[in-house]
Amino acid sequence: MKETINFLSAPCEIAVRKYVPSIRASIAIVLVRDYGLSIYRAAKLLKLTPAAVSNYLLKRRGGDYIDTVLNDAELYGMVSKMAEQIISGNIDEKRIPLYICDICRKLRLKVEPKPVVPETPC
Repeated sequence: MKETINFLSAPCEIAVRKYVPSIRASIAIVLVRDYGLSIYRAAKLLKLTPAAVSNYLLKRRGGDYIDTVLNDAELYGMVSKMAEQIISGNIDEKRIPLYICDICRKLRLKVEPKPVVPETPC
């Protein structure tokens, strides 16, 4: 699904629609696949419904970048560390958006084309 982006859209506004769902899905997948949590336990920890976690696991929801996050060593490490902290209860809920923001920045750097700066005639 190709979406049009308003030229007045802020970078974070774009990221919330385009990248953050894939990060959420990746966290749910890591919790279930790598840490062996049930869908119900993962849903409770993430404050989601079991149906939402199931849809993330089946990649019905979560955007186009789930595989990018899970297959990139740096991004996967960040998601895995966050999942580990969520499981242990060793995470400050107020800092979760900041962790997601860090992951989002790294993801954007990896998937967005670099702007081409034209040479100046001087």
